[in-house]
Amino acid sequence: MLRLVVCDWNGTLLREKLEETFFLGLCRRAVVRAIKRGHLRKLFRIMVAGLRGYREYRGALRRPDRVPHHITRVVEMLNPLVFRGLSQEELDDYTRLYARRAQPMLDPRVLAPLELARERFGLPVGVISSGCRSGIEATMSMANYPVDFICANDFWWDGNRTAGFRFNLTDNKLQLLDMVLAEHDVDPADAMYIGDGPLDAECFGRVGWPVVSFFALHRHRARFAREYGAFAPPNQAAFQEHLFAACEDKKLNHRDTAAPR
Repeated sequence: MLRLVVCDWNGTLLREKLEETFFLGLCRRAVVRAIKRGHLRKLFRIMVAGLRGYREYRGALRRPDRVPHHITRVVEMLNPLVFRGLSQEELDDYTRLYARRAQPMLDPRVLAPLELARERFGLPVGVISSGCRSGIEATMSMANYPVDFICANDFWWDGNRTAGFRFNLTDNKLQLLDMVLAEHDVDPADAMYIGDGPLDAECFGRVGWPVVSFFALHRHRARFAREYGAFAPPNQAAFQEHLFAACEDKKLNHRDTAAPR
């Protein structure tokens, strides 16, 4: 019987693959702040870092398996120029603005059935992601899709100012998944993992109920269905039926229903 659902964030619950809106918005704020304060040298450095970061971003889009490498380099460039020195008030204000922009990018085809399962069966639902924890938390809260836990990257602090963005959770999702399962005392066979891309492959192979997101590329949906028996739902109703059957412990061979349509 299904006892826990763990979701990826980017490309799964959120349409964006690399959370561009969150980080680009912070960069724009840093540019405006530098202009207002007349910090022309810093403005130039931000612009140069932005151009280099864009090249890394394009590289990440071309090579999904290399996303952690490219994003690590982007964070290293932007930490001293953009992510460092924010007050709690500034960060909270920005996060609320971001959450309003991010809500339309959420996928109700996954989130609505998950929320129903939480209410009807008491099913714990959580997120593991290399994205920003505060952005995920604010977006889900504002959209009224509560989750039971979020494991993600976030800012760290030096007194009352941000010291930077800590990008530690990258290509180690399987390790995080195992930690979550252990903390909730759930056997992998009784867990569902929902993801979209190559970095989720090991997690699909670990759980008893692997599901491929609606935002996943067609070739990934076909591959994960073939290699891991993952269920690739054709629509929201099919996902909800699959989810509720798992919660109700019906005699459903979920791996036989995995072929994408």
